[in-house]
Formats: sequence, C-alpha cells, structure tokens
Amino acid sequence: MLALWGRFVVPFLHGLTVTVEITGAALVLAITVGALLAGCRLSRFRTLRLVATLYIEAFRATPVLVLLFIAYYGLGQVGFRLSGYWAATLTLGTFFGSLFAEIFRGGFQGVDLGQHEAAEALAMGRWLRLRKIVLPQAFLAILLPSTNTVANIIKTTSLVVTIGVADLMSQANAAASATFEPMDMYVLAGLMYLAVYLLISRVLGRWELHVQRRYR
Repeated sequence: MLALWGRFVVPFLHGLTVTVEITGAALVLAITVGALLAGCRLSRFRTLRLVATLYIEAFRATPVLVLLFIAYYGLGQVGFRLSGYWAATLTLGTFFGSLFAEIFRGGFQGVDLGQHEAAEALAMGRWLRLRKIVLPQAFLAILLPSTNTVANIIKTTSLVVTIGVADLMSQANAAASATFEPMDMYVLAGLMYLAVYLLISRVLGRWELHVQRRYR
C-alpha cells in the first residue's frame, strides 16, 4: 500500500492544493456574504429583512450539488460561463454565506440589551457602539460555530469533482481508475482530508482559547 501511495503522492498533493485554495476563496466569500445578510436581517427596514430571509431559507434548503450544477451548467445557458474553479468557489461561498449569516445574527443578538442601553447612555454613536461594545462580545459566540462551518467547507469541496475540478477527490478517482485499487486511493485521500481538517481545527481552536483568555 505504501509503495502504491508513493506513486501518487505528488498528484494528490496537487489536488489537495486546489482543495485548500477553493476552501480559502469560498471562506472569504462566505464571511462577506454572511456579514451582509446578517446586517440585512438585523436591519430596521422590512424589505431588507425579507430579502435576506428568503435568500437564507432558499440556500439552506437547496443541496450543494444542485447549486453546483446551476452555477456551472445553468449560468452558462444565460451567458455567464464560469470555470469549474470559480463555479465551485461561488457555490460554496454563497451556500455557506447563508449559514454564516445565522451564526453572525445569533452572536449579535446574544449581546445583552443592557449593553446597548449603557452605550446609548454614554452618547456612543451606532458604529462606535458596534465596534467597542457589540463586536467584542459577539465575537466569542461567533467563533466556535464558525470553526465548525470552516470544517464543513473543507469536506464539501469533495463535491466539486462532479463539475470537473482537479481537486483531491478528482485525483483519487483518476488513481483508482488507473490502479484498480479504489480502497487504497480513497483511504489516502481521506487521510489527506483528515490532516487538513485537524490542522485547521487545531489552529482555530488555539486561536479561540487565546481570545477567551484575553477577554477574561
């Protein structure tokens, strides 16, 4: 098994690089989309709240695979042709953006109302209150579920093989077809996914612990 793995470790590492790149790009997009949606959900304007709610409910109810096919095949029919890489990034970013939106909203709403009232009593403006009072307290409540969502993005990238992206799963499929040893190849791919997951989880976990100690 080890000798067989040695033959394919280079293409697997290339595929893993693509997987990490898609994860990083999708994460940036998801956080951006999530922050915008959370702001709309907490807005005083009913129209913004309604639009954000419809977006979140629609994306959370739709399988990621369906969204991938819409982005890659469907948008091409209306003149927006995307490469597999960008279709994957767009899909994962917009889907997980709907999840981040609820995480952010829950964190903001978890800040005690008395904190807002105390800030208003001190004549703090809305943005100053957000930066000095709300965000520091909401951050801890947001951090843990955000860590879990990042891990889910990594695992969900395995679906991008269905639109021809040369990610880790694509390399595993090619190696399995070439060697007729699917068990060995998929175990190697699984170990690589596990290694990335453990690395990111450990980094984020240590960051969370550091933040908790700082606030205490």
